Amino acid sequence: MPYIIDGHNLIGAMPDIELADPHDEQQLLDRLRAYRARAGGRSLIVFFDSGDLPVYFPDPSTPGVRVRFSGRGQTADDAIVEFLRERAQPGQYAVVTNDHGLAERVRAVGASLIQASDFATRLAHRAVRQTPAAEAPALDPHAPAFADIYADFLEADKAHARFGDASPADFETWIEKLYGDDLEQAQSAAFWLGHYGGAEALAPLRDALTHADARVRAAALLALGDLGDPAGLSDLCERLVNDAASMARAAAAQSLGRIGDRTVEACLEEAAQSDAKGRVRKAARAALAQVRARTSFHFAPKST
Repeated sequence: MPYIIDGHNLIGAMPDIELADPHDEQQLLDRLRAYRARAGGRSLIVFFDSGDLPVYFPDPSTPGVRVRFSGRGQTADDAIVEFLRERAQPGQYAVVTNDHGLAERVRAVGASLIQASDFATRLAHRAVRQTPAAEAPALDPHAPAFADIYADFLEADKAHARFGDASPADFETWIEKLYGDDLEQAQSAAFWLGHYGGAEALAPLRDALTHADARVRAAALLALGDLGDPAGLSDLCERLVNDAASMARAAAAQSLGRIGDRTVEACLEEAAQSDAKGRVRKAARAALAQVRARTSFHFAPKST
């Protein structure tokens, strides 16, 4: 029996994952993959609200753990019910949720129900390994200081999956797409330039920060983080403070977290405390933690 996971509802039932954490979805997916590897068999389909994710947002699905985002103007609950109604045998599915309204709807179409609080207990169950007293405590791979390392690996994998082996000769083609009328191609062009454009990509990506469409601006802001050029830090701070779209402001915060130094702490603190959108505030808080962890690691005085 495949399980359908009401993603954010399950996160709310997890004792050690916070909905306010900008990486809460990734943490849940990591748990689900570990659970499936341990328990085996059943496939998992996780539904999340899409919010205002960029169009090019990569599919985080892996074998056995598929991820679906609700459509624009649609809730994850609606997406789950729509998915079940399209199945020939919805009774073969069990929906994991604590949402009473969703529970009634999925029962009405014939699916079964598992309480998210019960499923969270399953995910939390782990084999306990005895640690010798002399053994040093393990480093936490989810600590902010390690975020840059994991981000680099993930972005490299995403880029290779999307573009394969890139050729420098493609630069002019992607520049044309960045300035073209096709918005999805413009977003993809920004993504390519951030990974493969090098120093020449800085100027066109800066130009794209004034694009009329927020999705293209967000793509360009994320691309500046991929590019890693400190010359783009002032642009990222300016967009974090002044861009009208929360999507773009959150993208600016994310890139500042990846490449920012101590000079960007003030603008991140301002956004973390006073931005009108909760998703931007939490992105700024996460970015600030990354910057401080990284700069502390790099600049901590040596003990004598």
